[in-house]
Amino acid sequence: EKMPLTPNGKLDRKALPAPEGALQTGTEYAAPCTVTEAKLVQLWQEVLGLERVGIHDNFFEIGGHSLRAMTLVSRVNKEMSVSLPLRNVFFYPTVEEMAQAISELERLEYAVIPQAEARDYYPVSS
Repeated sequence: EKMPLTPNGKLDRKALPAPEGALQTGTEYAAPCTVTEAKLVQLWQEVLGLERVGIHDNFFEIGGHSLRAMTLVSRVNKEMSVSLPLRNVFFYPTVEEMAQAISELERLEYAVIPQAEARDYYPVSS
């Protein structure tokens, strides 16, 4: 009925009530059809903290933003052994589109940067 304001006259986001009901995106839920789509749905659910993601849901309409996109790309690259560029999250914002783009990528071996051994001090670079 009335938006809570801070003493400065700005919207007091902490005083807003929690949203009610499920997130409405305007798209009907569609389950994953392929192994790639199923893996992407799982990763999206973990990155976005959602219980259910359909293959037609738009990443940015269901809570995604640039930082979560970076997290998603990192997880996809590690767990699916591909090199998915960050821009592809913006070009292919649904699971279905992203799965299609991933199917066209070359499979790569994920390489972990080795951890440096424990020392009392480390050399400094310029």
